[in-house]
Amino acid sequence: VASLFLGFGIGILSAASKGKQDIIFDAIYDVVDVIAPFASMVLTTIVLIITSVWNSQARKLFMTWDGEDEELMDKVDRKLTYGMILTSINMILMYLFFTLGVFVTENDDPYQVLSLIKLAAIFGGLIYTLFVCTLLQKQNVNLTKEINPEKQGSVYDMKFQKNWMESCDESEKQQVYQAGFMAWKMGGHTCIALWVFCFIGMLVWDFGIVPVLMVLTIWLVMTIRYHVECIRMSKR
Repeated sequence: VASLFLGFGIGILSAASKGKQDIIFDAIYDVVDVIAPFASMVLTTIVLIITSVWNSQARKLFMTWDGEDEELMDKVDRKLTYGMILTSINMILMYLFFTLGVFVTENDDPYQVLSLIKLAAIFGGLIYTLFVCTLLQKQNVNLTKEINPEKQGSVYDMKFQKNWMESCDESEKQQVYQAGFMAWKMGGHTCIALWVFCFIGMLVWDFGIVPVLMVLTIWLVMTIRYHVECIRMSKR
């Protein structure tokens, strides 16, 4: 029944958009052409302001902690977590806008002033975002280490995640493992949805075979790695 309604809806959309696809894609292209080159700088600046405020508030709350008020420390932890989430999302969006920016400017005349400004904004946004996100992560990690002196690791260390996990207690490790499992499950569901979308796009919108292969490659790597790790841990 679900497939029936899905197919019916896709058929109607395909018929309705026939002959209008170029108009729709051109309109989307024009919007992306204006926004994408400068989006990373603007978004990163907003994230820098918000996360810096949260980190500052978290530090002030921690400095007033009497050593017993667990509710206050929960507030500190939430502010640090929200800041880390926002920083991580911004990093992913940076890669998106960088890709879109290059896509919309690859056919521009490189000797035009506007094209040079766009290219400078695209690559400047990449460097700016990497610098700001690293700085914010460092602030977050340093404050977390002040709160929990047993924590080890630096964001500049290539083995930061390994050192950080080794310094976590069993309760914290269980939280990470359970969150990782839920992320793996969500990744599988997302791959199914993306495969359906890319498969339909291959048939209707000339996506080609590459998007389907990319989605299935990610899904395959996730699945194989999960089961290999299960076997390894069961032997250990």
